[in-house]
Amino acid sequence: MNDESVKEFVRNKLGCDCSEDVFDHIENDRDVDVGGIMLRNRINIGNRLLVYVAEGAPGVVPGKIPALIKAGKSDRDSGGFNRFRLVIVTDDKKLKKAALDAFKTMPGLDEKVHLHVIEKKEALKL
Repeated sequence: MNDESVKEFVRNKLGCDCSEDVFDHIENDRDVDVGGIMLRNRINIGNRLLVYVAEGAPGVVPGKIPALIKAGKSDRDSGGFNRFRLVIVTDDKKLKKAALDAFKTMPGLDEKVHLHVIEKKEALKL
């Protein structure tokens, strides 16, 4: 996994229009424990964009979304990031809908928190 793969993923799959200089600094930590939930990736893009990538499974989606959002917002705010994106990786359409529904009903969301639900093939290079 290299920085170009992360950049491509963030730009093309997540739709980030960050300036080019933001991609000068990329940290991609794998298998990160966040409050008892194992993330596939915790990605720092230029100390401005924070991305959590979690494998979608019945135990993660939708029940763990509030905990992941809370942890991500806290991480974003304490780290001085501009935005936080939670990415759930699943090929299960029911889990995708459940994740999106759970996200929509969460209190305390702001315009700098986003949820993406993508298929496994879209996250292979991470």
